[in-house]
Amino acid sequence: MNRNTMTTRPRDLSWLPSAHARRAFLPEDPQEHARRLIDTIAALWPSSSLEVPLGTTATLVLFPLADAQSPELAHDVAALDPDDLIVVLRQMWAHLWQSQPYLVERAGLLWRWLADPPQQTAQAVTEMTHHLFKGGILEYGADPKRYLATDLLGRLLQALSNRGEKSRRGAFHTPDVVTNHMVEYFADDLPPGTVIGEAAAGSGAMWRAQARLLHDQGRDAAQYRWVGVEIDPLTAAVLGANSLLWRLGTDVLIACADALAGDSGLTQAHQEREAAIARRDAFLSSLHQPR
Repeated sequence: MNRNTMTTRPRDLSWLPSAHARRAFLPEDPQEHARRLIDTIAALWPSSSLEVPLGTTATLVLFPLADAQSPELAHDVAALDPDDLIVVLRQMWAHLWQSQPYLVERAGLLWRWLADPPQQTAQAVTEMTHHLFKGGILEYGADPKRYLATDLLGRLLQALSNRGEKSRRGAFHTPDVVTNHMVEYFADDLPPGTVIGEAAAGSGAMWRAQARLLHDQGRDAAQYRWVGVEIDPLTAAVLGANSLLWRLGTDVLIACADALAGDSGLTQAHQEREAAIARRDAFLSSLHQPR
């Protein structure tokens, strides 16, 4: 990311502890940490719209993937006015797009609203950012023992949806202890390159459990192939963001289709991935063209 954008202004930031202090006072239990973050967001965002609170949370929790030093930069980001903060949030996705164009584009519903949000939305996002910084979201996104322990974004999607919407989305969240047990019970010594598929992927509960197990075994989830199908576009966008958060690598394919109706959507997903990579390659090539 371009740190030159983060020009700070004189402002009282005494409410935000240092990165060291935030780490010292984080809940030891990642599940409790996630619950506190979700409760904070739910309290700050009472409206029924989902893309903005989900997208803000996804952006902030992915900051450490874009910049490993982001927890130490929290004060610089918190000092930005709303318009400049929106620019930095856009830049985060642009930075990740250069290495992961397909997953960033699949997560598009979580960040497209950043193109030109109303001033009121920018103010609300700024307030939410401050509260989430104080709650340690950057530290959460930097620690695999935290971000692999539970599906923060999937649980947030569930918390922000009413029961009727959840039923239509199929977004009933499988408890982490269940997915962890299922993966451990059926675990084989999977060689790198193995396809890990999920016909009704949701926000990725089983993928998270598998990625956690691989991490605990000292393996790299990016050496495996991840294929999932999810009918709901917003949930598929969350799955795309989670694939980034859980460091699943570049061999990820997410089809937005109804697999139970016989349409896997994988052919289209392959085409979308190839097109995203081609757009990225053309863009990077244009940067090196003589002017």
